[in-house]
Amino acid sequence: MERNTTSGLFSDSEFTKIWTVGLLSGIVRWLELLAFGIYGYDVTGSAALVALLVVLRFLPLALFGVFLGALSDLFSPRKLMIIGLIMVMATSGIMLTLFWTGQAEFWHVAVAAFVSGIFWASDFPFRRKMIGDRVAPALLSRSMALDNATSNGTRALGPLIGGAMYEYLGLDGVFALGAALYALSILVSLTIQPTAITRVADVGWARLTAPLKGSWEAARYAAQNRDVGIILLVTVVFNIWGFPYLAMIPVIGKDELGLDPSTVGAISALEGLFALIGALVLARITPPHMFRILYLGGVAVLFCFIILIGWFSGAWVLALGLSVGGFCTAGFAIMQSTLIYSVAPKAMTGRFLGLMTIAIGTGVIGFANIGLTAELVSASDALIIIGLEGLIPILALAWWWWRDLFKIPTPGQE
Repeated sequence: MERNTTSGLFSDSEFTKIWTVGLLSGIVRWLELLAFGIYGYDVTGSAALVALLVVLRFLPLALFGVFLGALSDLFSPRKLMIIGLIMVMATSGIMLTLFWTGQAEFWHVAVAAFVSGIFWASDFPFRRKMIGDRVAPALLSRSMALDNATSNGTRALGPLIGGAMYEYLGLDGVFALGAALYALSILVSLTIQPTAITRVADVGWARLTAPLKGSWEAARYAAQNRDVGIILLVTVVFNIWGFPYLAMIPVIGKDELGLDPSTVGAISALEGLFALIGALVLARITPPHMFRILYLGGVAVLFCFIILIGWFSGAWVLALGLSVGGFCTAGFAIMQSTLIYSVAPKAMTGRFLGLMTIAIGTGVIGFANIGLTAELVSASDALIIIGLEGLIPILALAWWWWRDLFKIPTPGQE
């Protein structure tokens, strides 16, 4: 009989291997995000080009996210994940060679960011699907919670390592570590036991475009259901005006506050640390009638602290803002999936998750917006502007949702 505990999960060697790949690749993801930003500002002095590196990392999510899920239904997620790992390991190796030979240029790093983004977009449909396919039903929710907590943990550990690596070894050191961790991930992945997959007779265009059709059906339903519609709109608002503030942290830290990369990394790590704390705490203490309040309120408070970071200059303000921001982001992220599963018709949850991927992909607009705004004014002023821009639609959505804010979410009819 399997134990319904975290130790029971780690007694399953297959889950442990899949989780390990997520841990290693997650560290690389977040250390690159910070180190690329610092490098971009060091060599160009342009906030817009720093934001461009983040845009390129998120662009594959918008372009390919909904189709990668279809691939995982057609082919082995394990093989697809290994192919992705080989791709990013090779990219890190090429970049390391370019830096060692003194031939690396900004556009090389931009291409590497895009390739890393493709692998990032594949994590949910490939690796997370492997967890869902292999873990016993009694341990499924706990396994997903543990994987989410690990992901938040890498958001703290990655910037901490990335800042120190960049300061003492440069970006070539960052790529060397990335290549090593990806190589280790490949070795672990090769030991994961293959599972039988259901072969689909039709692997043609209609099959591959089915997720897009499903997202269109979900969008039509969301237009008629206030709960689902607002959940998706809040996701869009968060990704256009909320999450992109992180792209300006390296610029503010280095240019406006004069901090060294290690200190910028340590302060940036607070966002991931408090996101982890928030994920562990809020999921346990939030009653169902507060789900909407936490979802909407978390984003509203985040915007207030984004404005605070921009308005008051200082390392302690940056640290406070990132800490509260991480906690609020955790509340938003937990309630995002919880509310969709709670209010959407059960037969349509997959289509809504596909539509959610598209909503998250709107973040590329936000990163482009904050980069161009910072180029015209300053990074701090850009935070004030996007914070105010984001507060307006959030307050409008709160007014629209007011009658249902304290109600327990219930599924709609298909």
